[in-house]
Amino acid sequence: MIRISGLKKNFGQQTLFTDVNLTIGDSEKIGLIGRNGSGKSTFLKMLLEPADSMDGTIEFSRGMRIKALEQDLNFSEDTILKQACTSMPKGAFGDEWKAKSILMGLGFTADDFERAPGEFSSGFQIRIRLAEALVSESDLLLLDEPTNYLDILSLRWLSRFLKSWKGAFILITHDRHFMAEVVTHTVGIHRQRMRKMKGGPQKLMDQIKMDEEVYEKTRQNQAKKQEKTNEFIRTFRAGARSAGLVQSRIKSLEKQKIGERLARIPEIKFHFHSEPFRGSVLLEAKDLNFGYEEEKQLVQNFSLVVHPGDRIAVIGKNGKGKSTLLKLLSGRIKTDSGKVNKPKTMKIGFFGSDTKGELSESISILEEMVGIPGVSEQEVRNLCGSLLFTGEAVKKKISTISGGERSRVCLGKVILQNSHLLMLDEPTNHLDMESCQALTKSLKDHKGAVLFVTHDEDMISNLANRLVIFDQGTVIVKDKTYEEFLSSEGWAEEDEGTFKFAKKHSSSKQEYLDKKAQKQRLRAIRKEQEKLEKDIGKLDRQKEKNAEALGTACTEKNHDQIRDLGIKAKEITDSIDQSYLKLEELMNEEGEIEKGLEG
Repeated sequence: MIRISGLKKNFGQQTLFTDVNLTIGDSEKIGLIGRNGSGKSTFLKMLLEPADSMDGTIEFSRGMRIKALEQDLNFSEDTILKQACTSMPKGAFGDEWKAKSILMGLGFTADDFERAPGEFSSGFQIRIRLAEALVSESDLLLLDEPTNYLDILSLRWLSRFLKSWKGAFILITHDRHFMAEVVTHTVGIHRQRMRKMKGGPQKLMDQIKMDEEVYEKTRQNQAKKQEKTNEFIRTFRAGARSAGLVQSRIKSLEKQKIGERLARIPEIKFHFHSEPFRGSVLLEAKDLNFGYEEEKQLVQNFSLVVHPGDRIAVIGKNGKGKSTLLKLLSGRIKTDSGKVNKPKTMKIGFFGSDTKGELSESISILEEMVGIPGVSEQEVRNLCGSLLFTGEAVKKKISTISGGERSRVCLGKVILQNSHLLMLDEPTNHLDMESCQALTKSLKDHKGAVLFVTHDEDMISNLANRLVIFDQGTVIVKDKTYEEFLSSEGWAEEDEGTFKFAKKHSSSKQEYLDKKAQKQRLRAIRKEQEKLEKDIGKLDRQKEKNAEALGTACTEKNHDQIRDLGIKAKEITDSIDQSYLKLEELMNEEGEIEKGLEG
């Protein structure tokens, strides 16, 4: 599908990547990883529109259709449904149900279909653009951070959708769990090179780490060997008898090459300060009620007790009140009724989307963080370094830095404060995959309690021992892990959108769920068929090799080998026969299910 040869791209004086040789197959689902600034988004733009300034070639299959997730929020149509349908393939305008189904999966309701795109927030406008991309049925999708504005239910829906995508796609996301769920291969940009490997992102990251460890050990061994050679030359250079040996070692030394030490790649580090807390309850909320409008109550009769050591994830759809709940519990906004009780000595470290707006635009990063009482400038400089603000970067004015850098400054201010309870609203936004992992590990090691809002299922699974769940208009507290919640009950809202706009409107939800189960079985059958076909191919090759070995044994009249190879030949033949019988059974079952679905 795509063949890339000798690709190189510079950004000003900086080389983003060089000597890229890569192929992408027709149905490969690629996860593209690399640190912020490594060139991931630039690479996708080059695939969409090769740059004049690049070196190398990018070749596409003839007639290949490519669709990218657009960031431009100027829309041409007067309703979101019409806008989503603009990317449908020619002749597919009767398939409006597909656009409706995708919009529902991305969190829109049936009532939203006739609303104008401009009526929605920028986050939901990006979802409209995502719907355009998904409805296109292109040969290749280019998805740059599609997960940024999705809530946990939309993410789970998108994961299922991309797993069943028939074409290829290249995905950039900081959500490691999401990427691992949907990709077949991972491409990493590391040290200005690109490397492709089958499997999820962690497998490639682990392999890169292992290779660099091996490289460094080899380099150190080469250096030790060279030093020993130099020592021999210095010791015996003056001796006439050893002149020949010395000359031999000198020639050997000239041929020895020691690899250069790999440059250290700065890694973001988080270490949240905490203070010991005496007592069993950090915070207690009783019967909280709050709504911005009387007819729309976001929080109703909500109660929660937070204990030292708690890791509580607040999860659910966007716009349901998760961020509001954190502000109520922290005291940043007042409740309509109910109480939040917390000891006067209890300290809260708060991070949210609005804290970025509390930064002083006219001062530098260093000045913003030095202003925290009891914190020395050296402590701030050390922290800035661990947050990748090194050298002159600490002197940047707040007004000039990016959204991601603002987030890091706000996180840094929380880190510098001693706290008993951290309240974090979407802390992984604007972080790359490695930084998200570092943040999760730091929060896991933190001695205080953590109450956090996130849609990152990997973070929830690794951290949370309790859950606050916004689902179907209710807010409930569950004293269980996320895995326990999914296995015992799961999301009540998860199938509703898909059910309402399935291609063939079923007369009942049960009929729809039956068909859904049949489709799942059909996918399992086809997967099993593929495995059996591969197994039969392997067995056929074994049979050929065994036959060749048997022929040789007969020629050499090796009776022991003839007996053993004869037994093996029968075992292989039996295995092939059993595999074909199983394959026939699966094909019959597949046919029956297909007939049922057509009916």
